[in-house]
Amino acid sequence: MTAIESQAQDGNEQSAKASNSSSAPDKFESLSKERKEMLRKTLMEAANLLNGIRVQESLEKIIEAESMVSDFAPLYNLKGAAYTKVRDFDKAQSAFERAVLLDPSAVMTKFNLTEMYFVKKNYPLADKEFSKFLSANKDLPEETKALVQYKILICNLKQGKEKDANEILKGFDYLDDYPAFYYSNAAIHFNKGEKTEASSWLKAAGKIYKPTLNNVYNDSLIEAGWLENIE
Repeated sequence: MTAIESQAQDGNEQSAKASNSSSAPDKFESLSKERKEMLRKTLMEAANLLNGIRVQESLEKIIEAESMVSDFAPLYNLKGAAYTKVRDFDKAQSAFERAVLLDPSAVMTKFNLTEMYFVKKNYPLADKEFSKFLSANKDLPEETKALVQYKILICNLKQGKEKDANEILKGFDYLDDYPAFYYSNAAIHFNKGEKTEASSWLKAAGKIYKPTLNNVYNDSLIEAGWLENIE
């Protein structure tokens, strides 16, 4: 190799290194005001696409955001939500784990991570982690506490712990602002193979609560294999 060729190669390698360095994602705190605003808009677009069930387009926006920043927890929480939508629970769990690592104080991100154990049907671990979640977050809204307790009830049923499930049921009431009482009764009947009785409880809930609220509870029955996903 000639001296000129060697110099040219060295120059190309340095240019490549510089290019790679400049294209690497930055730390959030080091971003300029303009870059932070660009990141905010990109993630907002991704969230809107995800809400519109345009998951692939949402993931493309999330990947675009990842090229801007390497340590922004909400980005990875959103990434986890996107992979959950397409039922790629391993990738979703990995994204939620990174989000929690970046921001251990993010309560609902911890909930999302624990939910992965539930949807992957690791009921003993989901039971344990949901219980820890409640113990560590005493100030949760009542409707969130009820939803977590309802999921623990299902975990108990799946582990053959009917007595524990019935104890949780005692904490719900038919006059609550959330449908945990109705859906917990439905879950207990589904677990016994009593589909007609379970359906009666679901119909009762449908007459009282809004569909958006019932759908949250329906999701757990679907994941438990007791209710068909009609989407």
